[in-house]
Amino acid sequence: MGTSTTLDRQRTRPGHRQFLPLVQAATLIEWTGTGLFLAVSTIYFVKVVHLSTASVGTGLTIGGAVAVAAAVPIARLAGRHGPKPVLIGVMLLRALATIGYLWVDGWWSFLLVVAVIAVTEQSSPPLVQSYVGARAPESLRAKVMAVQRTVVNLGISLGGLIAGVALGSGAPEAFRPLLIGGALAYVAVAAVYATARREEATTAAGGGVAELLKDRRLLGFTAYNALVSLWMPVLNVAFPLWLVTATDVPERYVGILYAVNTVLCIALQYPLNRCYRTTRRAWFSYAAAALLLSGGALAFAAAPGFGARQALLVLGAAVVLLTFAELLQVGASWTLSFDLAPEGARSAYLVLFNTSRTVANRVAGPVLMTGVVLALGTAGWIVLAGVLLLGALVPFVMLRAAPATGD
Repeated sequence: MGTSTTLDRQRTRPGHRQFLPLVQAATLIEWTGTGLFLAVSTIYFVKVVHLSTASVGTGLTIGGAVAVAAAVPIARLAGRHGPKPVLIGVMLLRALATIGYLWVDGWWSFLLVVAVIAVTEQSSPPLVQSYVGARAPESLRAKVMAVQRTVVNLGISLGGLIAGVALGSGAPEAFRPLLIGGALAYVAVAAVYATARREEATTAAGGGVAELLKDRRLLGFTAYNALVSLWMPVLNVAFPLWLVTATDVPERYVGILYAVNTVLCIALQYPLNRCYRTTRRAWFSYAAAALLLSGGALAFAAAPGFGARQALLVLGAAVVLLTFAELLQVGASWTLSFDLAPEGARSAYLVLFNTSRTVANRVAGPVLMTGVVLALGTAGWIVLAGVLLLGALVPFVMLRAAPATGD
């Protein structure tokens, strides 16, 4: 039975070995383009567009909220037409918005462009994931997505290095080629996917999205994933501000600790795919991720009580804990979102589910970090650790409620 099942999967998803290099090549191009501007975007908005840091933060938050609202129409399109044509359209729109940064001359034009960018950035990963799901055998999905995320981190690092060299002169004009390069990268990604064979349609037009919005499993899982995805605002917002304002560690170590995170992600995402390859393992990975995040929060809370050298070690340990939480949470989300998505509405399900990352990273997360955790200081970190500790219990409740599954 096992052999026949495998053969059936191979027949229903032909040519997966041929399309995988295409997906990874497109991923490398996309995220190299993203990396060109990602690390220096705030500098561009403040020094070139002359916006205040507060207005930039407000605009990014509003853009994230727009992206969450746009998930429903994007999900409808993906449900009707499949992931490939929607992904091509998203990439072309992203290219236009990236070029649009060159004409931003105030907050309203900044808000318009950043909202479009947020919508396209949110839409791309689940569409790619759905495309993989339509073409790769079930047994390979976790491996393929692990390789893809490794390529994502490589692309971001490569783009960041290029941006660092390009901006070495410090001239405002140096941003122009980075933005043009990013836009060309997205056009290239659209061209790569346009040359690929279209996946077989698995979704039917109709009220699939409306039904998904009533799905309590989807809503609950999306909310839980947003909680465990808080490693993003912790790492990107709270960590650098806490290091600078609450410890004696020099600012230059922010970049070094970020590099530790990136190197570990590149080195370990694929080897760890066995930890979340099955549904049961994926739930355990979520529990482990929540525990690791809780431990990281406690480490951040403790750091100000030490001298500069010891605090650096504590902060380094916290970043390592966050990195392992990131690896496990991201991997577990691939497996469980594939597993829970209805076969006839996978693309729409994944697009809606991915709003959890936007909520955590762009909408609620930054406000939670600055307005609660950092505002309360050590007590804020302890409260966050307690909430995450409770969150680690959710997977065990889900496993008890679900039918027994294999390891």
